Parts: sequence; C-alpha cells; structure tokens
Amino acid sequence: LTSRFSPPEGSRFIAALAGDDDQKVVLASSFGYGFATALGNLFSKVKAGKKIINLPNGAMPVLPALVQRAETDLLACVTSDGYLLVFSLSEVPELARGKGNKLINIPPKRLKSAEEYMIGLSVVPEGRELLIWAGQRYLRMAAKDLAHYKGERAKRGRKLPRGFQRVSAIQLADD
Repeated sequence: LTSRFSPPEGSRFIAALAGDDDQKVVLASSFGYGFATALGNLFSKVKAGKKIINLPNGAMPVLPALVQRAETDLLACVTSDGYLLVFSLSEVPELARGKGNKLINIPPKRLKSAEEYMIGLSVVPEGRELLIWAGQRYLRMAAKDLAHYKGERAKRGRKLPRGFQRVSAIQLADD
C-alpha cells in the first residue's frame, strides 16, 4: 500500500475496504466514538488521502465494520474490561466525516489512564452469530444470547461471563 499512497510520517494501515460508493461502513475510535458513512465518502483523488475520522488525543481507530441492512442490523461494541453493549444500528449517526457520537460509555478516568478502551465493534446481521475472543478461547453468541446485552447507544453495557472479560477481538462467526 505504501507504494500506491503517501501516508503521513508515523501512520499505519489497519484495514483496506472496497465496494460500491453507497456501501455503508461503521468507523470508530478506541475511545468509544463512531459513526456510519458511505464508502464513497472515503475515496480521494489526492495521493496523500483525506482525513475522515477525528481521533481524540491517545485514541486509535478500530477495525471498521461493513453494514448489511441498516434497518435490521445490530451493532456490538466491546471494551477491554469485558463490557459488551448491543444496540440497533439505526441509533448510529450517518456522517461524511468527524468524531461521531458515543457508542459505548467508558468512564473518563479509566479512559485517560488507558485502563479501559474499546477493543472493537461488529455489525451483526439478523440470524448471524458473534464471536468474542479472549486469548485462544472464544464465546459464540446467538441472537438469544445477545439479547441479554441489548441497551441504548452510549450506555455502559453488561459484563461478559467470567473467563471472557479480557477481550482480545470481536468478529462475526462464519456460517
């Protein structure tokens, strides 16, 4: 990628996305803020690219998640301390660029001291399962399991079961 693009000094690539201009994607930071946008908003004719997401000092971008059906999809956000919050994707604002809105609440003291941060997020289409990784182990969660973690956007969420509270990754299960 570095042969095609001229990224600023110290930057790194965390993901590559491809798709139609109107394909929706959720972008977020490790501080728990995010928004939905169309892939068309990410395109740039400038070799240096363009800034889409504003990151607060100390925040890092998390892996983006592709949206299947915005009306029915759920968004699952998980923190490094094992808090999981699941809510409707329709609660997420759609912006061309910016910081976004708070997706999951992380206490400011824990955020500033880097004790807790958002590990990642995943868009969960209807009928799909979610995998929560804690090291080499994973917890498979179906729709009925995710219902326990449902709440409103910007809330704290609920703790995952013991043994899965040191989350390392979140992803959709392969069918």
